Amino acid sequence: MPKSYTILIADSSSMRRNFQPFTLTRPAWDLRVGLGTLLEKWQWLFGGQGSVVGIVPEALKGLFDGVCEKNVEAFVGARADNSSPHEWIVLESRVLPSKKILQWALQEESMDHPSYLTVGGLVCGVKTSNPSEAIQSVQAISKGALHVAQDHPKPQEQPIHDVEGRTLNHLWDLFLHNGDEIRSDITYDGVPEVLGLKTAKASKLPRGVVCDNPNALWLHPNAVVEPGTICMTTDGPIIVMDGAHVKAGSMLRGPLVIGHHASISMGAKLYGNTTIGPWCKVGGEVNNCIFHSYSNKGHDGFLGNSVVGQWVNLGADTNSSNLKNNYGSVRIWDMASGDWVDSEQQFAGCFLGDHTKTSINTMLNTGTVTGVSALIFGGGFPPKFIPSFAWMDASRPEEATAYDIDKAIVDMERMMSRRGVETPEIYKAHMLALYKEQLNRPATSSS
Repeated sequence: MPKSYTILIADSSSMRRNFQPFTLTRPAWDLRVGLGTLLEKWQWLFGGQGSVVGIVPEALKGLFDGVCEKNVEAFVGARADNSSPHEWIVLESRVLPSKKILQWALQEESMDHPSYLTVGGLVCGVKTSNPSEAIQSVQAISKGALHVAQDHPKPQEQPIHDVEGRTLNHLWDLFLHNGDEIRSDITYDGVPEVLGLKTAKASKLPRGVVCDNPNALWLHPNAVVEPGTICMTTDGPIIVMDGAHVKAGSMLRGPLVIGHHASISMGAKLYGNTTIGPWCKVGGEVNNCIFHSYSNKGHDGFLGNSVVGQWVNLGADTNSSNLKNNYGSVRIWDMASGDWVDSEQQFAGCFLGDHTKTSINTMLNTGTVTGVSALIFGGGFPPKFIPSFAWMDASRPEEATAYDIDKAIVDMERMMSRRGVETPEIYKAHMLALYKEQLNRPATSSS
């Protein structure tokens, strides 16, 4: 009888802390890096060889498809009742998918005891045929981190597989790994077919488009790339997905992903290591950035080495610094600890939480972090940390006030309805909970 696999992707408490503001509104496995979200990438990697399920943190219950943390035992028990051989693969969401991890997951080995996966010395995964061990592994990740079991009869024979790979530990790891992830994602077996992509060499280069290597330009049949677009794939592939629209005169450099139904403004300059998520509108100059879905930067202005959440709107000529004048390491505000951390990065732009909005000509300093639904306007540089639901006049930051929550939710509804997306009551309730949590946070030093 063929063996079946269930792959459970779970967030550790450290992931949920370290990746704020983005994990305030999504599980870490819903973070976008490379060609898709982490969960999508695991689904593509395993293909039809297993069922991939995300474990939803209790705070996000009902907002995402998956299995809620409190329901893991019931879910595993129900699947364990069938008579076919079954293995459970539990992975921490910090580890990035790779073919080497897939090889570990599917290789035959004795299941008398769990098999452990380590990446860079961190225990990131466990494989077991014992449902109880699978449940315990998910619970261990949710509470902190996986650890190798200590009850093996011969500890020196504990099956531990160390695999070379990439992990996400800090906010800036998202853009640091993005280029390599784009390059590797497109090589997964079946990914081009699942996404309906063909190379421009195979599908014919669109009229008036200049490309140095049509074999590295991947296009969906429903994508539109207008005449005058220049595509340079020297450093990596360019991937234009279903319904995306690249307007005339755009200059694209790989590795680059333009997600489904995304729109690229005329004359845009998109440099490599960049992912434009689904339904985004992007123009101006962008370098080594990740946009989650439904966000807008439709006009001129520079954004580099940055991560942009969902439903963000950047006004015309919004610019973000990504390099200090003294070329020093960039300090970044850690929302969980309420303190500054040294990123040890010379280049770091901004990290903008969902529903952040900037007015025209906004200037963002190097390493700026904004919470959920921060609104920024006025002349001058605002503080480098702007809390959730802050109404921030950059010319008078000391007078910043809280965004009225009722108005904030109305504004969310307006923006989402323009894209044909309803705002569920549970989503509004979550925003209200985040607002109340923010009101109870102590004052911070955010200069």
